[in-house]
Order: sequence, then structure tokens, then C-alpha cells
Amino acid sequence: MPGLLTRVEPVLDGKERVGSIGTLIIDNPDRRNAMNAAMYHAVPNAVETLLEESDLRCVIVRGSGTEAFCAGSDISEFTDRRMGQEAQGYDRAEHLSWEALASIPVPVLAAIHGPCRGAGVAIAMHADLRFAAVNASFSIPPARLGLAYPPEATRRLIELVGPANAKMLLLAAPVLDAEQAARIGLVQEVHPPDELDDRVNTFAHELARLSPLSLKAAKATVNAIAAHGSGETVPLRSLSPIAADAIAACYDSLDFKEGIQAFMQKRPAQFRGL
Repeated sequence: MPGLLTRVEPVLDGKERVGSIGTLIIDNPDRRNAMNAAMYHAVPNAVETLLEESDLRCVIVRGSGTEAFCAGSDISEFTDRRMGQEAQGYDRAEHLSWEALASIPVPVLAAIHGPCRGAGVAIAMHADLRFAAVNASFSIPPARLGLAYPPEATRRLIELVGPANAKMLLLAAPVLDAEQAARIGLVQEVHPPDELDDRVNTFAHELARLSPLSLKAAKATVNAIAAHGSGETVPLRSLSPIAADAIAACYDSLDFKEGIQAFMQKRPAQFRGL
């Protein structure tokens, strides 16, 4: 039955656990991992389950298997769920799923195999970094369906690729290969399909060994400044008290002391998020 799966694996330093990595899996392989309404409604709960994990350091979002990341929303539901009175509820569930992904305070990585379409692109864009297989492809096809791409997803798209590239993707609805997507900034790295998962897992483990307080502060600060969307200098606390508090927490932390001591002693730091 289509749905969302979550799993968590420990990050070990020898025999000692130093954190954990969560994975959110879009599980609808019979329809190339298309998202149906029930799956959208399930995303916030799935995210909450991951956030209950103690010392979560990173989250990976991926599709089930390696045939597709996400073919977008399940068009077979559109007649009943995306027309008339049902449309507003469907759109709200879609938006809440994206907000849940964006609210994750730790780094979120998207591992993209195969087709990534429409709402699948929106899901990937709500991750912090996107890693694609060479056989991945990207398209935003609402113009071929008589739909409008949601404003929140469009804002994310503009942040990543700029207004002109966003217009090209929305107006012409082209299919981009992974290298083209990388050239415009939609993805950060491209790898052979049989190497992608190892690369993403390795990168996630590398992040998990860095200071979690520093990573949370960096993510919150970049998000706050990007959302402001202006060159005007505004105090960070005015933009985001959460980001300002996250930065302050770094300087009051035991991790900061550990990082300095480890540097001076020329050894790997053992960060605990404290």
C-alpha cells in the first residue's frame, strides 16, 4: 500500500554512538513514487517521528527503490480531489507536507534517482541539498495540465535557480537531465546511479560528525536571510529569533569548548550537541 516509510540508523565512532541519521522514503513504486493525498497528509507525522529520535543529526529524503524519486502528485486523484470544493483541502495538505520538511532543524538531503516531476521537485526543493543520479530527470509540468504551480514551491524555485530559469521551467515545462539541473543550481551534485546512495550516506555521516549546534545555526541563519530576500541590512534577531538563539547557543556550548580543545590537541572533536 502506498505510504511513507521512516527509518533511523545510528552513527557510530567505534562502538560509541555519536548521533543518528533518519531517512524518509516516498513509497509508491507502482506509480513511480507519486504522492497521493493520504501520503501528503502523512508527511507531518512522519517528520514528527523522525524528530522524536534523540540526537538526530541529518535526514535523507528518497524514493523507494532506484527507478524514481517522485513522479509528482498522483494525477488519477485530481478529478475527485483537486477540482471544486476538494481542491483547497488538497492544496493545504500539499503545503503542510512541504512546511514539515522545511521545519526540520537538521540538514536534509534529497537523494534523487530517475524522474523527479512537479510536486516531486517541490519535495526535493524543501531539502537543503540535492544529490542526483546521472539518470535523474526534472520537470515542472503544470502548464501541460492546465494547473498553476503553488506559490510556495515557486518561491523555492526562484531562490534556487533565479527568476529567468524559473520562468523557463514553468513556461516551457522542459525535461532537464541531471547535468542541466546542476548547471542552473537545482541540484548540487551528480553521480553514477550505482554510486549515488553511497555518496549521500557518506555525506550524511560526515555531517553527523560535525557540531550539530553549528549546523542548526547555519541552516536557520541562511533560511532567515534567504527569506528576507533583500540586500538591506537587518539585525538577524529581527529576521529570526530562532536563528539568533541558535547562534548564541553555539558560543555557550560545551561543543565549542570541545572543538577548540580538539583543534589544539590535533584530534577529531567529539560533539554532543551540548
